[in-house]
Amino acid sequence: MDGAIEIRLVGPDDFALVTEVRGIFDNPPIPEQTRNFLASDREFLWLAFCDGEITGFVSATSILHPDKLPHLFVNELETREGFRRRGIATRLMRTVQDYGKAQGLWPIWVAAEGDDAQAIAFYRSLGDMEERGATVFEWE
Repeated sequence: MDGAIEIRLVGPDDFALVTEVRGIFDNPPIPEQTRNFLASDREFLWLAFCDGEITGFVSATSILHPDKLPHLFVNELETREGFRRRGIATRLMRTVQDYGKAQGLWPIWVAAEGDDAQAIAFYRSLGDMEERGATVFEWE
């Protein structure tokens, strides 16, 4: 597990790769949803590889609004158990940051649930993000 980490933005040609991934997403990929996501020009998925094995991912969505320029919302970030604390999540977030700046998708924002101490500590550790108080509501 000491191999180099490669981060790659995936697209429609990576459908089989994404749908065959196990243990990295919360649930098994839904084929039609995956096809639509990968074909969208507003949805982004970066995979992290170590020695050819998928070790993490970050997904983001370009948000449009009538009075603002497009920006990115980070949907989800995950590093597979056994590969954590090796800088993979940081590399994934820096990749999103670089992409957003290069594509004019700025600012970038992410939300962490109030009781997710690990996520909050990670985002704070990046050091260059502004933390804002927010309350998130959700229908389930």
